[in-house]
Amino acid sequence: MFQMNTDKKRILSVVFSFRNEDSVLQELINRVENVFKKLVYDYELIFVNDDSEDKSLEILEKNRKRNNQIKIINMSRRFGVSACVIAGFKHAIGDAVIYMDSDLQDPPELMPDLIKKWEEGNDVVHTIRTKRKGENVIRMFLVKIAYKVIDVLSDIKIRQNSGNFQLISRRALKAILTLNEYDPLLRGLSSWIGFRQA
Repeated sequence: MFQMNTDKKRILSVVFSFRNEDSVLQELINRVENVFKKLVYDYELIFVNDDSEDKSLEILEKNRKRNNQIKIINMSRRFGVSACVIAGFKHAIGDAVIYMDSDLQDPPELMPDLIKKWEEGNDVVHTIRTKRKGENVIRMFLVKIAYKVIDVLSDIKIRQNSGNFQLISRRALKAILTLNEYDPLLRGLSSWIGFRQA
């Protein structure tokens, strides 16, 4: 678990937490693989299965047979997104880890932009959501209030509309994992740990 990459070629780990995403998983895999065809990095794709009841696991196992960079972690029951992401982080061997939701609300084609910011020396690279499919005005208003409450009541300053789609360097990841948080607010924790951020 939690090994360091000792090869010369740098590795990027991409962690996905999912539950019942069989309608989008194949497209997600295809798009992520296409992104990495254009990059100079080795990679691993870590899919953490939060007790799916559809054909998600079947799709992943079929793809793993043709691409050994695909890793699958099966949770023993439904634990929720944060616990699954932490499980994926613990298994990641990359020099940096990208986390993104598996529902394709965030385009994998933006990964090179995150990687560029990391190459410039940033340890945490956040993304800002401009719009998410299916979110109504009331939900967006409540999210805005939640950010304000977190800002007022805690030391954590989360960027307004920041998403879960982010890149975390190996040293920032170590800092997150040493905190031993079971169910963290990931975008808050990655902001709270410090380090250079973009």
